[in-house]
Amino acid sequence: MEKTWEVAFSEDEKRLILREYRRLLRSCGLDPKTERPLVRKAFRFALQQHQGARRKSGEPYILHPLAVAQILVKEIGLRDPHAIAAALLHDVVEDTSIEIEVIETQFGSTVARLVEGLTKISRVESPLDSSQAETFRKILLTMADDIRVALIKLADRLHNLRTLSSLRPEKQAKILAETEFLYVPIAHRLGLYNIRTEIEDLILLHRDPAAYEAIKQKLQETAKERTAYINRFITPIEEKLKKELGIPYKIESRIKAISSIYQKMQRQGVPFEEIYDIFAVRIIIDSPPETEKADCWRVYSIITQLYRPNHNRLRDWLSQPKATGYEALHITVMGPEGKWVEVQIRSRRMHEAAEYGLVAHWRYKESQKNGQPSPYDEALERWLARIRSLLQNPDLPNIDLISELRPEIAQDEVYVFTPKGELKVLPHGATALDFAYEIHSEIGRHAIAAKVNGKPVLLSYELQNADQVEIITSERAQPTEDQLKIVKTARARQKIREYLKQQRKEAIERGRAIFEWRLRHLGIRPDDAIIRELLWYLKLPSLEELHYRLGTHQIDLPRIQEFIRLKRLSHGTSSIVDQLREKLGILSGATEIGHNDEPYNYATCCYPIPFDAVMGYLSADGLIIHRTICPHLQKLLSLDSSKVRPLRWTPTPTKQFLTALRLEGEDRPGMLLDIVKVISVQKRKNIRSIRIEGHGTYFQGIVELWVYTEHDLVSLIQELEKVRGLLKIERQLSPAIV
Repeated sequence: MEKTWEVAFSEDEKRLILREYRRLLRSCGLDPKTERPLVRKAFRFALQQHQGARRKSGEPYILHPLAVAQILVKEIGLRDPHAIAAALLHDVVEDTSIEIEVIETQFGSTVARLVEGLTKISRVESPLDSSQAETFRKILLTMADDIRVALIKLADRLHNLRTLSSLRPEKQAKILAETEFLYVPIAHRLGLYNIRTEIEDLILLHRDPAAYEAIKQKLQETAKERTAYINRFITPIEEKLKKELGIPYKIESRIKAISSIYQKMQRQGVPFEEIYDIFAVRIIIDSPPETEKADCWRVYSIITQLYRPNHNRLRDWLSQPKATGYEALHITVMGPEGKWVEVQIRSRRMHEAAEYGLVAHWRYKESQKNGQPSPYDEALERWLARIRSLLQNPDLPNIDLISELRPEIAQDEVYVFTPKGELKVLPHGATALDFAYEIHSEIGRHAIAAKVNGKPVLLSYELQNADQVEIITSERAQPTEDQLKIVKTARARQKIREYLKQQRKEAIERGRAIFEWRLRHLGIRPDDAIIRELLWYLKLPSLEELHYRLGTHQIDLPRIQEFIRLKRLSHGTSSIVDQLREKLGILSGATEIGHNDEPYNYATCCYPIPFDAVMGYLSADGLIIHRTICPHLQKLLSLDSSKVRPLRWTPTPTKQFLTALRLEGEDRPGMLLDIVKVISVQKRKNIRSIRIEGHGTYFQGIVELWVYTEHDLVSLIQELEKVRGLLKIERQLSPAIV
């Protein structure tokens, strides 16, 4: 190993590696005799296996697992020797010739199981799956048994995001999409708010650097004014707490994350200057567990004597903590100069739990040694149990399964009661129909309505905390496709789909019998070429779908008989199968876009035009071109990036592209006419559609129109900005007004 060390690294690199390794040992706080030897052994083994490897940035690869272990220890707070060893070894099996059996022999079954759960899937057997979706499923399966897998994976992903700039743009887009899709919700659900916030900030930095830097600049410009205001706000609070509280406390301020500010600006459609909760004040009291809740309410009483509270903004997470284990009291009060200020009140234990989430809870539990399960233990186990149950569903391809699981991963919980007072816990946003399936699948299957707190409601009613729910059933009621739009829980969706699948199977069998009986009477074999022509004529994807339509009486036999009679009198056409195969063959090498007569389509969810940043997604309908910021593409990227193609623009000057503008402004007489004049008369653009909604003296609208390039569109926007009363003009990502 010493010889390898000499050859593989320069003197500066050796010093850097040793410095990072020693920093890790100092940070982890492990017992030098019983725990550190495992970490030392893992480092030496990883160093030897990654000896010649370098990252895209050029630095020695071993620095990456060292950084992951350091994040796990310092920022996530997990000082477990097996987890630290697994963090150091997490890429060994994936990137070298070492097998998992060697890891188990060298480091034991616990470390091997963690490393196995962190190793990506390189190949899948089913064409319905992708290696990304299979890897997600594997991580979630292992996480459901050992939550340390999720913690190590979050540390790994955070370091990858910090060093993302050295990767190709399409690789960056894939990592950003899957991070937002899966890892951000997991970080939130485990209470790792600092980790989640930095991940979301890094996603914004790489996806929209101009917006990130603009908000960062605004925060820097207003920092001095903000600090002065915070001091004016907290000075009377400090004086009163010193006089009346009688226990140690600390007051600090928290600035809203850049990504949170950006999301609020987008959600509310307002500029930075109109975001009023840029900061919050946090009061942390040094109170023992037995009196901490009462002491938090004492602080609340003191503050509301000084400043008028907004009772609609009171958030009591003391009486009922969040499913993530978060406990605090949030109040919003009217501060000096008529500004609303949020104040967060916590004990020191609650603060540590808010900073380190699940890991802080483990520390506290270990220190108490009472063996009693806490509400957080129960909430975490319920969450993991739901994930285990869904992962055991053999009928869903992994891509669909991960999409089903995401809401379960991302959402908080709501607490409701049966008529007999039994508590049921469901994901936030769950409906009365979800509640029915939570009670029993047969109750869900026959549900027709519900009573909530004694009042009749629809099955689509969204449950609120402390609701008492009674389900009304009928033996004649059966699940429908429309109910899939009502339910929010994966369990309910799974039960409805199981029923619909069985109903579809029975309908297909009925339809097959009808079809084959008719074919025999017409003297046609089931494998006759005319069957493929029939599917093309009916615009159906498969013979199974034809059987289903016949079995559910959606297609009449006389229509089929008439087609077959006419085909016998005329020439055939090429089959849908041959046409699709030919189309996909043309697309396989496509890299340039923007020509006339192209064999692919431009997505109507994001309206790409030259020279937008774009990518292509290879679907069953061919290559679909999306803007890289398209939310639909982000989901596709997160689940199966193997079907994404990098593209480049080479447009022709005669080809026009459909785009859309979102307009908002004063709803005055003549406004629509002025807008149309600019677009159609002044800029000579062809308008495809205009949709306008008025809200009092304010309007919102979407204009779809044809342009040649991005420069063409920018020129149009500059002219529209001159229209009196038109307050907002921006590219639209969806044809719907939101």
